[in-house]
Amino acid sequence: MAALLDGWEPDRADRALLLSTFVMFKPDAVVGRRVEPALAFLAGHGFEPIGALTVRVDARVCRELWRYQINAAPLAVIRAVDMILESGPPCVFVALRDTRGPERTGTTAAERLAELKGSSKNRSADGGSLRGALGCELMCLNFVHAPDDPADLIREVGVLLPGRRAEALSLLAAEVSPRGAAEPVAVARELYAAHPAHTLTRHPPVSTFTRPASSGASSRPAPSGTSDRPADPESLLARVEELAADANGLPLWDRIVIAAEMVEGLPSEGRPLIGPPPGKRPTHPRTVRPAGPPAAATADR
Repeated sequence: MAALLDGWEPDRADRALLLSTFVMFKPDAVVGRRVEPALAFLAGHGFEPIGALTVRVDARVCRELWRYQINAAPLAVIRAVDMILESGPPCVFVALRDTRGPERTGTTAAERLAELKGSSKNRSADGGSLRGALGCELMCLNFVHAPDDPADLIREVGVLLPGRRAEALSLLAAEVSPRGAAEPVAVARELYAAHPAHTLTRHPPVSTFTRPASSGASSRPAPSGTSDRPADPESLLARVEELAADANGLPLWDRIVIAAEMVEGLPSEGRPLIGPPPGKRPTHPRTVRPAGPPAAATADR
């Protein structure tokens, strides 16, 4: 990535790294039909789409993308995130131009969007965040990812699009155009047509899963919520693995919601290798070292 940027003119590099950033819509944003509302929210805050690419994020890419935070997440959380990322729909990489610019905002596009995105942990503190506007109810079903700063952007483009790095960088440096601005919605609607919608809403917890009736009549799955999850990490991981393996014959996205509910609020199992600099993200749970138990764990970004 650095070698690609070395040959660029400074103005072009500035457009890609200071004036631009990206948002990646996860599979839950596709089945939850959150892409278009998110783009409308971002446009209202000065972020205009430049273009879009689809990208597959498997378990290995997930671990590299969140390399510096995933060490603190419980294995059950990691496996629940795997279920989401490998559910079928690709992720949608949308390049964005900050039309307000560093001169007006005093910060880069990536840093401004990172603040605007909000945390999937401290949802009550997010106020007018993107995730708050999208109705984020569960930390694993948080719809979007965005880099924290320009250095993060460079690394993550390389991780997400290893065979299309030059294309992605050029997209970030491109000028806003009607065709590019319309592309994310067109991509989203194509994915909507291929993947049925799901409400992704939480359900009252019960102690068991409801299996399909033997007569062949369908029955609504009864999800196991946080009040019913196993107390020990090994049993909880086994329950999530059971959901991932479809052992109960439930529809995939019902199983994903159940898994997300089961791991909701789990404490971290250590400190992330790298977090945001102190004072840069005032609502982010990693900004200040807590005096009590560790904050809830998630691949938050």
